[in-house]
Amino acid sequence: AILQWLQFGVSGDTLFMSLLDLGLQQIEVMAAHQLNASSAVDDDEINAATAALDDMASNINIASKYSKTIGTLVLERVGQPWISNVLKQCIADRNDQRALQWGSMLVSFGETYTEFMIQNITHPQLSGHVNTFLQIMLALSRFPGHHGIDEDVSDQPLNFWYLLQEALVDFMYESENDAELARKAAETQAIVKQLYVELLKALVSKCTYPPTDVWMDADKEERERFSGYRREVADALLNTYYVLREDMLSLLVDESINAMGTFELESWQSLEALLFALKSIGEAVPESESTFLPRLFSADVLKQSFMSVLQASARDDNCAAQWGLASTKASILSLIGAYGEWWKGHPELLPVAVPCVTSSLSQPGLVQAAVAAFRRICDSCREQLTEASGSMILLAREVLLAGNSVPLREQQRIFESVAEVVVAQRPDKQVESLTPLIAALAEALGKSASLLESAPSGIALCDLEPYTAPLLNNLRLVDSLARGLQFSDEIEETAIVGDAESTAELEYAAQCYHSSRALQEFRAVLMGLMSRIFVSRIWPQDAQTHMVQIDDCLVECVLSIVNNSARRGPHALAFDFGDIVALIGNAWNATVSRNEGVAGTAVLGSRWSDQCPAFLQCVSQLVMVFSTKENSWQPTRTSADEVDRMLGAVLTRLIDDIYFGISREASTLATAIEQQPVINEYVFDLCTRALQTHPELFTHLEQVSLGRLCDLSLQALSIPNRLALKPTAYFLTALIRLSSSSTASINTRRQAAMDLLGALWNKYGAAWLRATLAAIGGTHPRSLLPNLSELLFAMTKNHLITTRQWLGELLSQPDFPSAFVDSTTKRIFAQQMVGTRSFSKAKGLVNEFSVKCRNLQGTVYA
Repeated sequence: AILQWLQFGVSGDTLFMSLLDLGLQQIEVMAAHQLNASSAVDDDEINAATAALDDMASNINIASKYSKTIGTLVLERVGQPWISNVLKQCIADRNDQRALQWGSMLVSFGETYTEFMIQNITHPQLSGHVNTFLQIMLALSRFPGHHGIDEDVSDQPLNFWYLLQEALVDFMYESENDAELARKAAETQAIVKQLYVELLKALVSKCTYPPTDVWMDADKEERERFSGYRREVADALLNTYYVLREDMLSLLVDESINAMGTFELESWQSLEALLFALKSIGEAVPESESTFLPRLFSADVLKQSFMSVLQASARDDNCAAQWGLASTKASILSLIGAYGEWWKGHPELLPVAVPCVTSSLSQPGLVQAAVAAFRRICDSCREQLTEASGSMILLAREVLLAGNSVPLREQQRIFESVAEVVVAQRPDKQVESLTPLIAALAEALGKSASLLESAPSGIALCDLEPYTAPLLNNLRLVDSLARGLQFSDEIEETAIVGDAESTAELEYAAQCYHSSRALQEFRAVLMGLMSRIFVSRIWPQDAQTHMVQIDDCLVECVLSIVNNSARRGPHALAFDFGDIVALIGNAWNATVSRNEGVAGTAVLGSRWSDQCPAFLQCVSQLVMVFSTKENSWQPTRTSADEVDRMLGAVLTRLIDDIYFGISREASTLATAIEQQPVINEYVFDLCTRALQTHPELFTHLEQVSLGRLCDLSLQALSIPNRLALKPTAYFLTALIRLSSSSTASINTRRQAAMDLLGALWNKYGAAWLRATLAAIGGTHPRSLLPNLSELLFAMTKNHLITTRQWLGELLSQPDFPSAFVDSTTKRIFAQQMVGTRSFSKAKGLVNEFSVKCRNLQGTVYA
């Protein structure tokens, strides 16, 4: 009955207090009966009572008003022996079902009243009750067994400990300016620290892996639940560190060193748990820590303890021992990686720490953990590792030669991390470091390319995988290398705006890259190999289109290499612009072939739509890099006029072929766009970047291609699809803003581009406006109104006269854009839109008008 009252709401705080008191009395009676074996209580009665108290104890509104009254009442009752004794009995009997019955309401109360408990933990009358409650929470946290396997209780209080730590932090902060409160806060902190020392021991114990026989008998679901619980414990350990700080670090470091000194494979679980706990707090330990971590990561401990465990082996026939040893090794590697920022301040230890990680790459079960640790160290300590770049390159070369013994994804991560260390050196040292690695890569690429060319003629694409895989793997390593060799965006940005130091750095890098014979030869080998891929005769033909079928992954990988090496700053693997355009042309020709017999048509391969986004993304990068002004570190760059001409030709070809391609996917262009929204998205992302970066490019597009692009935009506006509409709206907004720009300060070429965009507005503006109004009027979901508002505002702000005229004509049409708005409403909307110069006001007008068009005014959806 109490629970039903709560569900329907209780009016009057006095009644709530009475119900709470009545519920607590009932709980005490039930607890006493349960302790008395001769008078057992039905489980349904206990569930109903504890559920009612759970709801009352977690009522935040009541707690905010009467935290002292309710907190005192509950703590006094919980402090009586009945409830605490029944929980002790549940724990002693390892009865997790009963423990959850009684513990859930206490956890809910604790999570709601943590602030009250922190404030009263030293109170003369309440401190004993608070301590009793906290000991109950501690007992639940250390409930015997292994969570997810043979108990389900110990995870319940984990959030309580987080909230208690937060309440302590707030209390300490609030008491800083009051001497009496500061004294009380210091006493409170001391008490809480003692409690969290016990919690730390409980958490380390609970995250300890079970005995081998228990783990082996557990099923997959039980193991996953235990692993998930360990992740939650890791968060709780982090919260515990925020309370204990150095005390926790001291305890864990001491016990870990002792455990490693006496390590035996039969009892590996205790060491692994300590390492897991240390790893869990890595992000919170300051880089300046100089007392405990230097002991844990001393050269002697790293060499004698860590390395000895990492190099240890178990008998092949002992699966249990192998599992235990692998788990311990993985935790050591995770621990080393977790303190990446700390290693940065202690570079003298890196020559010992890094070999601990890299030596584990030869052990198949440790590769993933070793690579993760290696990347963390490389990311944090690039400058500190530059002196060891030679050994880093040697490692990457060994990984390359090792082949499939290291998974490809991990090889890629190693190459990228090594490249990030290399690029932190002076450019001349970069070239010196890279030379042996690119020589090995060139040799591997040559062998894999020869293997591909040796494939039997007429072989099906699905059967080519053994011939394409080695080449694809090597190209992916080149791609990872290219991604890691990029200068930071910060250096590029500062150099572009004229910073002398950054400019000098990029100029020197460009000189070193351009003059290096090794890099020249590698770039030539790589470009020649990638070009041959698209003209090779080994690819099978599609039976219907007679187009060659090239592996999608190879196409995407080649384009990704171009993407990652084409940067605004210099890059060791940067190609000549003309070579890039020729490569993309060959690649596109392998995907789409012009039908010269019929003007304006094309033959598209069956996989063109899958490969199209990669092409568009690549060309977008080229537009950003090569269509901007020529910089001093680009002495061999193609002239601006030639770049514009070549990019214009590329854009024209892409727009035309994509227009024909998607048109054939459905009966209407709008339906085709709706079926291929991703292609539409990439098309207009590219065109928007071109407009914002270098609008002069549009003067190099053929008029018919511009018309097709505008047709695509008009159809995309009419589709209530986010992927179709958002990029289209961004493009049109940029076009409309630029089309009204006309000042004496811009050059002739820019003015020609503005005039061209203005002509497009005059021709298509009314249709764009009509589609925008229809979408606002109800054809599109309201979630798209922000984009439509921005587009309509751009029209009214940049082309006031023509927009006012077209608005009047369109809105005078009956039932447009909706039958729910009359002519007066439409006229007022048009007047207000053309009269405002505030986007926030325009957005409000559009929202209000859209609500009226949808007949939602006066409803909860308005």
